[in-house]
Amino acid sequence: TGTLDPDGVVGPIGGIRQKMVGARDDGAQWFLAPADNCAEVAGSVPDGLRVVKVGTYAEGVAALKAIGSGSGDSLATCEAG
Repeated sequence: TGTLDPDGVVGPIGGIRQKMVGARDDGAQWFLAPADNCAEVAGSVPDGLRVVKVGTYAEGVAALKAIGSGSGDSLATCEAG
């Protein structure tokens, strides 16, 4: 429900709070959130879910690689930068 423009900029998604809960309930440990949704995400992250802030497609790919290599804890989040 979000957007990705031709320059790779990630747009906000609707219903992000519900999507985070659904992802966590389905076993997700990580969730990539558009930077434009951070104000809505802050303080609403379900227990057991880590939410990574991404502003571009390239940032999303880099985040997936970091998570896959075990270094996801260093990624920017909506709650901590």
